Order: sequence, then C-alpha cells, then structure tokens
Amino acid sequence: MRFKNKSILITGGTSGLGAAAAYAFASEGAHISFCGLDDKAGQDVEANIRQQGGISYYFPCDVRNEDDIALFVAKTIEQTGKIDIAFNNAGISHSAARFADQDTDVVEDVWRTNVMGVWYSMRHQIKHMLENGGGAIINTASILSKSGAEWMAAYGMTKHAIIGLTKSAALDYADKNIRINAVSPGPMLTPMFKRALDDIGGDMDKFAGGFPKNGPADPAEVAKTILYLASEEASYTNGANIIVDGGASTG
Repeated sequence: MRFKNKSILITGGTSGLGAAAAYAFASEGAHISFCGLDDKAGQDVEANIRQQGGISYYFPCDVRNEDDIALFVAKTIEQTGKIDIAFNNAGISHSAARFADQDTDVVEDVWRTNVMGVWYSMRHQIKHMLENGGGAIINTASILSKSGAEWMAAYGMTKHAIIGLTKSAALDYADKNIRINAVSPGPMLTPMFKRALDDIGGDMDKFAGGFPKNGPADPAEVAKTILYLASEEASYTNGANIIVDGGASTG
C-alpha cells in the first residue's frame, strides 16, 4: 500500500499501459483520475477499479488541446483534492513507411499528441505541484527514444523529444521537490502493438526497435517500473530514462 490515499493522474488510461498502471496504483491504495478518448473503455476501467474497492474517475480529454488538459487537471483536483503523481502516457503511432513517404498531416498529429500532449500536461501538473509541495511525474517514451526508428521516423522523433523534455524539466524543478522521469517500454501486448503488427503484415524485420526473445511484455510488467519511479523508493531518481524491454534493444 505504498500509495494509500495518494492522488494519481494518468493520461491515456483507457487501455494498454495506462490502464495497467491505473489498476496497479489502485491496488496499492491510490485514488485514480485518468483520461482518454474512448468513453466506453474509460468507463469500463473506472467500473473495474471501483468493483475492486478502489477510487477511480474517468474524464474524456484530448491531450492535443491544452484547454482539455487544464480542465482535466482541474477536475482531478476537484475530485481528489490534489495531484501527488502524474503518469503522462497518452500517445499514438502511425503506419509504417519510409521517412519521405510519411504524410505531413500524420506527422504533425503524432507530434501534437505525443509531445505537445506531454508538454501541456506537465505545464499544468507542475503548477499544481509547486503549490502542493512537490510530486512525481513519469512520462512514457519508448525504446525508440534511444536509437533510429526505421519505418517509424515520426514516432521515433517524438519519443526522442520526450526524453529531452523529461531531462530538461527535471533540472528545472529538482530544487522544488518535483521528480520527473521517463520509462521506455519495448513491445507490449497492447492495442497499439497489435495495430503495428497488422500494419507490417507480421514481418518482424520491419518491427522498429527490436523484438524481445521472450515476446512482447504484459503491460502489467512495465507498470511495476512506473510504480517504482512514483514511489519513495526512487526518491533520488530524477531525469532518468528507464528501459523496460526484456533486452530487445541491448544487442
């Protein structure tokens, strides 16, 4: 019960890693506020957590829109009283294609979602945390944050940006009791992974970033690292990028 009565805000919490983190935090006593664009999935996650005795609130929110983010943060504070920990996980991918063949509108949408969504989220989370005495923020990057991303240039670009943003913000607020770290998963059994696999016709030679020998991770395994970074056990971990990929990117 490391997070008993702690308030956790999660973006992109309706499925995949975001939902896994919501369940994991709730199982350790946290109050969960999460957002997404799939109302049915969000309501299901909210109901599941409550059925297990947890406290959970789902809010529709488009992270590409700063007004949506500001409202989501405000509603979270209204419901839970504060934000102790934020997990910025909302993100999208795109169809596999060589760099020059990527549609510019798609590239811009991936950037607005994956990078500006985190920027807006952190801007409003940090303002509250400064008033509340501190907190912890974890941003979802990817193993494609540390290498080239064949066939996935737009996605890879955004994940490199997340690491730069995380490290810079961590330095800005290290003296304000706010820790900011990133987690970089490899392939996970999520809807995004399934779409990516379908997109390349199951051709693993086109799977950017490498594939772990033990297969894709259960998101619950990656969520353990998120909870560690959010906990007091990681009290001196700041500006870090933790790779959680089953060894896929070590070769």
